[in-house]
Amino acid sequence: MTAHADCNRAFVRIAEGSMHYRHAGDATSGRRPVWMMHASPASSRSVEPLALAVAALGGRRVLAPDTPGNGDSAPLRLADPELGDYADAFLRMLDALQIDRIDLYGFHTGAHIGIEMALRHPDRIGRLALDGLLWLEAKEREDYLAHYAPPLELDHAGTQVFRALQFIRDQAWFFPHFKRDPQHNLGGGAMPPELLHTLTVDLLKAASTYHLAYRAVFRHQLAERLPKLRQPTLLMADGGDPTRESVRRAAALVPDAATAIGGEGWSPDGLAMKAKRIVEFLDVAS
Repeated sequence: MTAHADCNRAFVRIAEGSMHYRHAGDATSGRRPVWMMHASPASSRSVEPLALAVAALGGRRVLAPDTPGNGDSAPLRLADPELGDYADAFLRMLDALQIDRIDLYGFHTGAHIGIEMALRHPDRIGRLALDGLLWLEAKEREDYLAHYAPPLELDHAGTQVFRALQFIRDQAWFFPHFKRDPQHNLGGGAMPPELLHTLTVDLLKAASTYHLAYRAVFRHQLAERLPKLRQPTLLMADGGDPTRESVRRAAALVPDAATAIGGEGWSPDGLAMKAKRIVEFLDVAS
């Protein structure tokens, strides 16, 4: 894979409108495709290097959709959708693409949507790799709903551009980003400027709808939903992922879950390790 490698891009139409996705790999392999879902407030562009690595290692077709209301996908026609609504939209995308059964990888928001896809449509999901989950207690839930992802209001001065950049920048420094104090400082360096630019552009494209998927995640009741999973499940988190303790907590509730916590994130070495973990897990006969 060269530094300039990229996925193919396409659209498929469902009731809400055109849904964008990236795809790579062998569509004729006869093996279950891998459906890879990104974090908020990004787009499928953020998982493109991983999609290419998984396609190359696993010999499968890989598809990475933009979550409705993010990237280049049309939003859902709901004022305050729940994760199940996103899950149903993705299943309708699969219907339109004439794909019956898939394996799933989800990163952060994508992982939460993946849980609902697996619970609502268990016959369509083979194996499930969940990379980062957010466990919130009642008071934290209120705090996140009130402060984490406010609607990005547009104005003639263009202040939304700076607010979007600040939102992305601060996520690399603090968790949660709205608590800018030593206790919540992640202790890492600044986000690479190329990544900061890409994610800021993704957020600006979804200015009026980016917060809806976040809010659905904050309302997600993991303690209730996780024990109902029956698919083979891998729970993952990078060593520096601030949700890694949530993942450890989740692992105790998922029947027979495999875990993989640690690694170097989305660096070249970390990406290679992540792709290897995913492919090895998905390739186990089930």
